[in-house]
Formats: sequence, structure tokens, C-alpha cells
Amino acid sequence: MIDIHTHLVPGLDDGSPDLKTTMEHLSRAAKVGVKRIYLTSHYFKGHYEYSREDYDRRFKEVEAELAKAGVKLELRPGFEVFAQAGIIEDIIAKSLYLGDSKYVLVESELNGLPPDFYTCVYPLLRAGLKPILAHAERYVSIMQKPSEARSLIDRNIYMQVNASSLVGLYGDKVKTTAKTLIENGWAHFVGSDNHGRTPVESYLDAHTLISSKVDQKTADMLMKDFPSRIESNLQIPYRYVEVIRPRHHRRKRRSWLKKLLRYL
Repeated sequence: MIDIHTHLVPGLDDGSPDLKTTMEHLSRAAKVGVKRIYLTSHYFKGHYEYSREDYDRRFKEVEAELAKAGVKLELRPGFEVFAQAGIIEDIIAKSLYLGDSKYVLVESELNGLPPDFYTCVYPLLRAGLKPILAHAERYVSIMQKPSEARSLIDRNIYMQVNASSLVGLYGDKVKTTAKTLIENGWAHFVGSDNHGRTPVESYLDAHTLISSKVDQKTADMLMKDFPSRIESNLQIPYRYVEVIRPRHHRRKRRSWLKKLLRYL
């Protein structure tokens, strides 16, 4: 499995407070089957703002400690960027991407995506970047109307869902929204959003849950296949679920819609 969303660079944001905590969580992640992890520290202009050099220094310390401990886990740099006016300048200047790709993990206000959210993200699309909305199921506006995620996908924004949401750590409403996004094909990635406090095992639990409630193909796609494409900056389909409306005789009542899952 590949985890594209964690806060395990110590002392840089509200995630892991120290190297010991980071190592504990990375070691446990490797044990439950995670092969690659992106260390996506918050970048929020005016709040969590730092130089790329500071991030790289701390990242290399984690990488060295991991090698010293003999933990077989691939680390990749990354950031969770707060979408605000003019943020494109910082993204380009500091290379606030996932690894060396053009994928960018972005977030916004949890109490509801603001009216100017797309206005802030649109410059990223014009620059050829590929924004991914972090923890899509936790935004109040998407909880109230999950199809808002579909509207954002139609405007070339990918969706990421938290594993901890799927297993109920954020409450029933968030859990229901997360399941709705996945069941409708409105999610492209499942990440842990591990801040050094989240049970690492919940990531494996989420894979098991999706496998049982949807199918293993979907679980692997969201936690292995699609995340693996980021490494080489390969294109990931925005739409991968096709809804088939069967033809009916006039006298027959409309049956339930059938959904076919497929790769594009």
C-alpha cells in the first residue's frame, strides 16, 4: 500500500512532535503493509510557513534514522497546502508537490469550502498541476451534499479520503460521507492523515473494509494503483465508475441503477 497523506516530519506542523514518535509510526506502517509514504507537512501561509531547506533537512533526518533502524519503507517528500489567493507562487517557488510529480495535495476550511475555493485552485490547473483535495469527506459542505465532490472532479480536482474516517474515528456523519464518496467513485485515494496520534492499523482496516463492502479491486485501486502513478507523474482518471441505465419496457417499473467499476 502507498500512503499519500501523513504529518510525520517531526516538529514542523501539528503532526509528530519528535523523531521518536515519527519512527514508531513509520515502523508500524511498514509492519501493516505500507510500502511508500509521503510526508506531507502542512503549508499554510501565515501559519505553517517555512523554507523548503528546513523541510528537506528534517526529512533527511527521518530518512537517515529509518535506514539506521533497517525499516524497509520508501519515503517521499510532500506537502498539504492550504488553498488561498496567490498560493501558486509558493507552490512553484518551493516545489510544494508530492515527490517530483505535479500532483499537489490541497486543503481548505473544514466548516465548508469557501466560495473562492475554485478561484484559488484554478491557477494550479492552468499551470499544469494536478490538485488533490485532502480529506474530502470532512468538509461540511460535502457532508451536506456529497455530490459537490463530483462537481469538483468535473473541474479536474482529485479527491482523497481518510482511512480513519472510514473506520469511524471522526464520527458517523463523516464515516457515511466517506463511504458515499467511495461507493459513487468520487474518491481517488485513501490516505491516513497520520499526525502521530492516529492508530496506524486503521489504514489496513480501511483496506479491509473497502474490500468487503465494495470489492478488493477498488481497495487496491485507491490505496495501491492510483497512488503508485504519482511517483512517475502518470495520469489518473477522474472518472472510473460508469452508471448504466438499462432499457425497460414501458410497463416495467424502473429498476435500481447498476454501477460498473472499470479502469479508463
